[in-house]
Amino acid sequence: MKNFDKGWSVWSKRTEKDYTNLPEGNYSFQIKARSNLGDESIITRYSFIVLPPWYKSIWAYVTYGLLFLGFNYLFYRWLKKKFIREKLKYEAEQKRLKYLHQLEMEKSEKEIIALKNEKLESEILGKNSELASVAMHLLQKGELLAKIREELVQLRKSTNDMPSEELKRLIRILNQESKMDKDWDQFAGYFDNTHSDFLKAIKETHPLLSAHELKLCAYLRMNLSSKEIAQLLNISVRGVEISRYRLRKKLQLPTEINLFNYFTEFPTPKKENIGNT
Repeated sequence: MKNFDKGWSVWSKRTEKDYTNLPEGNYSFQIKARSNLGDESIITRYSFIVLPPWYKSIWAYVTYGLLFLGFNYLFYRWLKKKFIREKLKYEAEQKRLKYLHQLEMEKSEKEIIALKNEKLESEILGKNSELASVAMHLLQKGELLAKIREELVQLRKSTNDMPSEELKRLIRILNQESKMDKDWDQFAGYFDNTHSDFLKAIKETHPLLSAHELKLCAYLRMNLSSKEIAQLLNISVRGVEISRYRLRKKLQLPTEINLFNYFTEFPTPKKENIGNT
């Protein structure tokens, strides 16, 4: 067998030759015979082709190529999806870290705000203390004026002619009240510092309010009783009620609105939540 055997087979009386598992390719089977005398016949040839198995055929290789391309495409799709998943996971992790960072920043800001609040509260307590001191001083002034009135009443009852010594004593007492306006200016300054420029704001909103009415607004904002306001303004409790009525009318407030609540919620230039300072 040409292209398969390395040489001729040994002489034999058999008239057949077996070949198994021939690989694919072109073959030429050659045969010759020899007589008893040793004469050899002409070589007879039979050519044939052994086709490759189906898994080595052209269509098989085309299929392999298509499968390879399909596998590569699927692998590419898988890598792309994996990349997208990793990207989304990375973005989610970045968002989570950003959120945690934001929480930390907010926590730090809240701590800073808390410290500022403590400082502001401390300052407000100090100002309220000064404000209370000034208010108490004004109350004492009111009581002093009430005492003067009592002295005058008693003096009128006791005599028709006012003795010079008594007159001098009353003048000295009245002279002690010459600083009343200065005390009010000091009180107003403390009050505005404590209550976010309340007096300035309400005066700008209601420019027709008198000085007496501005004082009443401040005392109402402090939630003082009518009796305390009467002493501060040196009027009767009834006079306080009349002043409240006139003030409500000038502010054009309906009766169902509480004056203290109105003044507490009154918008001012600095009226912000302490936590937002």
